[in-house]
Amino acid sequence: MADFHQTGVIATLHRLVPGGLERLERELAMYAEQRPIALVLPALYSEFEGPAMPCIIEELRQVPYLRQIVVTMSQATPEQYARAR
Repeated sequence: MADFHQTGVIATLHRLVPGGLERLERELAMYAEQRPIALVLPALYSEFEGPAMPCIIEELRQVPYLRQIVVTMSQATPEQYARAR
C-alpha cells in the first residue's frame, strides 16, 4: 500500500514494476473497501472521435475496485462536450 498512499485526496501510482499487476490490484481492491476509488482520465475531444476512447472506458467499467471514472476534457467546445458526454 505504501506505493500509492498519500496524505491528500488524490494519490498517484508510482514505482510500478513489471509483474506487479496482480499484487497492485489486490491491494487496490482491499483499499477500495474502506475508501472509494475514482480514476481521473484526462483526454482531448479528438480522442472521442475514434474507436479507442469508448473501448478504454468500457474496459475501465469492468474494473471492480473503481467506484467512479472522471473524464476531464480539454480543447472542446460546449457542443463537442455535449456530444462526448
